Amino acid sequence: MTDQGYAFDNANAQAGDHHRALADLLDAETRAHIEDLIDLPGKRCLEVAAGAGSIASWLAEHAAEVLATDIAPQHIPARPRLTVRQHDIVTGEHLGRFDLVHARLLLGHLPQRLDALRQMVAAVAPGGVLLTEDFTTGPGTFVSYAPDPVTTGALSRYMEAHLEVLAAHGSDRQWGHRAPAAFAEAGLTDVRLRVHGGSWHGGDPGCRLLLASLPQLRDGLLARGLTDDDLALAAEALMDPRVILSGFLTLQTSGRVA
Repeated sequence: MTDQGYAFDNANAQAGDHHRALADLLDAETRAHIEDLIDLPGKRCLEVAAGAGSIASWLAEHAAEVLATDIAPQHIPARPRLTVRQHDIVTGEHLGRFDLVHARLLLGHLPQRLDALRQMVAAVAPGGVLLTEDFTTGPGTFVSYAPDPVTTGALSRYMEAHLEVLAAHGSDRQWGHRAPAAFAEAGLTDVRLRVHGGSWHGGDPGCRLLLASLPQLRDGLLARGLTDDDLALAAEALMDPRVILSGFLTLQTSGRVA
């Protein structure tokens, strides 16, 4: 079974909840890593697939100039020093050169990820840095604890189907492990990989992210044998503070242009 297009649509009613959960889950680590990589004052930055613009807005508070792009950029707010442009990183025109190019949760979802990577490398100015971030699944069972076997089963079936739906849309959750080699082969230097993650409790940002994803993936989940009752039980469990999930790991890959 093959689906078409990116699984998460910025026009979907759940897009706002999705973006807020992502920001709450990942922004602190993203900001810390960027600050480790580059001194932002006076720099030009490109934020690819900016989503709702939480990182682009933060960059605009510290850098001289920020360009935020997305194929559907309607959620990115107006800010001083922030330019917003509708743009497809795979097929769009060259955007110029930047001291920092950043993309979060993009390449792992794109079947044309190597084309997008080449475009982003071409956008890094000499001495600049490229940083990408992608999810991968951790080892072991996804459901670390649920209050009863029924809830455990519902969450386990939901997560298995969730990952299958994303894979059918072209997602590759192992991409982040291969990204350092791809960076090196693209000619970047000082290539580094950093991993962070941990448990997600019901109601926490990671579980809210899954909850916002559920209605967006509903058709694909039903096509893979889940029922509306299964989805309702999974949604309830994702807000139960007793539930503990082994959350996705984030793989942050960086490299520099000599």
